[in-house]
Amino acid sequence: MHPSSPRGMVTATLVSGLFLAACTGEPQPNPLPPAPVTSSTAAPPTGPAPPSGSAQSATASASPPETPAFRELQATLELFSREMLQNGAPAVLIEARAGQQVWRHAAGVRSLDGGAPVQADDPIRVGGLTRTMVAVSVLKLVEEGRLVLEDSIAKYLPGIDVLLQPEPESVTVRQLLGHTAGTPYASGLSDDAVLGFLVERLRGAPLGAVLRTDILDPLDLHTTRVLDEGPLPDALVHGYAVVRDETVDVTHSAQPGGPASEGVIASVGDINAFYAALLKGRLLLPESLVEMKGSVFADYGLGLDHWKDTCTNGFYYGHSGDVPGYGTISISSADGNRQLTISLAYPPLPLSTQPSAIALELTGLAQVALNASCRFQFR
Repeated sequence: MHPSSPRGMVTATLVSGLFLAACTGEPQPNPLPPAPVTSSTAAPPTGPAPPSGSAQSATASASPPETPAFRELQATLELFSREMLQNGAPAVLIEARAGQQVWRHAAGVRSLDGGAPVQADDPIRVGGLTRTMVAVSVLKLVEEGRLVLEDSIAKYLPGIDVLLQPEPESVTVRQLLGHTAGTPYASGLSDDAVLGFLVERLRGAPLGAVLRTDILDPLDLHTTRVLDEGPLPDALVHGYAVVRDETVDVTHSAQPGGPASEGVIASVGDINAFYAALLKGRLLLPESLVEMKGSVFADYGLGLDHWKDTCTNGFYYGHSGDVPGYGTISISSADGNRQLTISLAYPPLPLSTQPSAIALELTGLAQVALNASCRFQFR
């Protein structure tokens, strides 16, 4: 993003405020006018939705008292949300966790066509976060002895050589999970698509059913599902892009390559619950989780990305998602006790093959926010 852009400048101010918050008192950001529809809650809101121009804040009775640092984090992320809405984002969804402290935020509308106000547990397209879920299913197959990471993908998918160029026999399952194969595909396929086909073939079931058995049902994640599994829920947040100078709804836009490329829809709460369970060892054996995290010197693991955690001198783990109309970032401390997931429907922008500048802002903001959480008092 160009350094002089207003959105980049405001986000830089937010990030700076979080750095200072770790050393000083309450941040004092420049005031912005209220967003059209905003609610911040520790539980899904009940009763009528707030009218345009209003704001709500509430804390669930079961939640412990919030620390000053947790309130600072809320204020900063609410300011970011208001900035996004003012720049045209239809919706912003956030869930932050620190120990037993939980804060959920929903602002905007489900669609621009007279849609209802978003709620904190509404599902949204999360794009690349699907990679982590597919990686879990792949590693479960490894744990069962049905798959070897160092094997060629052609061993498990006969005929894949038609799609992989130029030496499909040299492409391993590990390379696909780590996105290091560097192999061009025919028909616009991707590593994600091939891994999805792999899981479906070895399990003999659609990817959505496999993810439900491996992850969703055991964790009781009700809002999460593969995008192409039947009719979409009414509460799904819609995304938009600019095509030939017209704003169009891209909620149903298809990606080439089957269900893994289509991706998952999920609420921010489900996303945090998934990563917490993964990092706390509830989904895979310890050695499988070590494989997913990858080497400390690697840029990327197997379906997991990582960022520096200055609170522990270790790493955060999670993933980003960036698909037409949508952006998501989810990062968690290694023990799963500090988490932040931010999802939004982008301000309508022209379609591009390049990563969105807003997605990069999201990642930077999330990392700095959790780094400032060293001051949180866990209970």
